[in-house]
Amino acid sequence: MDLGVSTFRIRFIKVASILCGLLLLAAAGLKLYGLNYSPFAQYGRLLTPTVQSFAVVWEVLLGCWLMSGSSRFLSWLSAMVTFTSFAIISGYLGVIGQASCGCLGVIEASPWAAFAVDVSALVLLIVGRPPWTGWTSCQAGLKWAGGFAAILVVIVGIGISVFGSTEAAIARLRGESLGVTPGVLDFGAGKPGDKLTRVVTVHNYTNRPVKLIGGTSDCSCLAAKDMPITVKPGGQQEIRISFVMPHANPGRMSRWVELYTDCLDQQRIRLNAGCQVLN
Repeated sequence: MDLGVSTFRIRFIKVASILCGLLLLAAAGLKLYGLNYSPFAQYGRLLTPTVQSFAVVWEVLLGCWLMSGSSRFLSWLSAMVTFTSFAIISGYLGVIGQASCGCLGVIEASPWAAFAVDVSALVLLIVGRPPWTGWTSCQAGLKWAGGFAAILVVIVGIGISVFGSTEAAIARLRGESLGVTPGVLDFGAGKPGDKLTRVVTVHNYTNRPVKLIGGTSDCSCLAAKDMPITVKPGGQQEIRISFVMPHANPGRMSRWVELYTDCLDQQRIRLNAGCQVLN
């Protein structure tokens, strides 16, 4: 650390890094805890399980890096980029009316609350900015980041080779026998009463056939078509999901869709349907 930096500032920089690291690790832990309970997000391609799983890995790596004190300026710069990205995403979700950001796993957190936390972290990082000490001091951090990136690539490669895709690998990590893609279904925009149809693919990760018995049909007129139907062992099957735009206030909304199966390990498959209600 630069000799011109006061002892108080050195301590503040360390505390700021540790607090931001703990915040990232806590968020990653909550996401991991929620893996077996519910999908990560209510709506949006930015918050699909695949994207969120990579976010968990990055949060863990960056959190540990910040707390280690290695290459403090480089880790600070990475944290600035990370929390700025988080703030942009949470702010966007707040603007479009998303009820929950999905960033804390099973804990329902408003996007605006997440935005406030992200901005607070950015302020803390800005105030606790470490001095630039040249590229020489950053070499260890670059090696550290490169090593973990290589490990991540190997893990992803193994998951794809064993299970066939990242989605299948994540499903097995979640303890699922069945999966559906996309997990967040966008019906687009429409006026109340409009009927829209989208296609999803149900994946059977087991070694036995699974029958899809039926699906949700509630007051919002969500319904699953093409059932009953059997999905072969290790196979997949496309089905249509129909949605009648509800009579609701204009804006973004989402509804859970459940598909019922005869699989004893997983009798329900959940996905989320989102739409934009127009005047």
